[in-house]
Amino acid sequence: MEDENSRLRGDLLTIASRISHDLRTPLGGIVTAAEVMQEMLAEVKQPETLTKAIMDSVDEMSRLIKQIAIVTRATAQPLPLKPLNMGGVVAMARQRVERLIARRNALVMELPSWPEINGVPDWLEYVWASLLTNALQHTPEKVRIELSWRKENGQCRFGVADNGGGVREDLRPTLFCPFHMLHKPGSSRGLGLSIVQRLMELQGGTCGYEPLQEGSLFYFCLPAD
Repeated sequence: MEDENSRLRGDLLTIASRISHDLRTPLGGIVTAAEVMQEMLAEVKQPETLTKAIMDSVDEMSRLIKQIAIVTRATAQPLPLKPLNMGGVVAMARQRVERLIARRNALVMELPSWPEINGVPDWLEYVWASLLTNALQHTPEKVRIELSWRKENGQCRFGVADNGGGVREDLRPTLFCPFHMLHKPGSSRGLGLSIVQRLMELQGGTCGYEPLQEGSLFYFCLPAD
């Protein structure tokens, strides 16, 4: 069993490396060709609808490649937990989505102090950024988002709440299921929340969703010190 587990971990690391490198290389060629097409269309004053669709697809593919690489690498080679202040992690996550916050005219509020916790900084930054992005992308402009935490049953519970109207009841059971949106044209690929769930499991935590009177609360929990 140990030998088999070791082999499987090695396979996952290989897949993560191949995804990160080998799949990105042809995307670079597509981007270069699309940029040349953009220049040619600009010279003849033709609309750039086609090249925009190509560039948008490349951006989406790059994001998916990054997400899959993150979860495969994390599963194959879990990182050790270490003490950290969650406030610093929240600040880094907010910085990652600052442009989206500004573009959506959103108001993001947070508590003045955050607890010390044991976790993996990069993973927790990804979790916060994913939950923030989720709240920004699936709500109207000028949404109000609150970042919070509290101690509960020997755990620290962290939340991202919004006043954007909430998630339909029939969609809630599949929120953390990967690829559940693939059959819907133009929809997200349903990976973000499933990766959040996996990263929390690898840190001994959990995550979930709660409906609010005017919106949604996505949360995750980690053992308190």
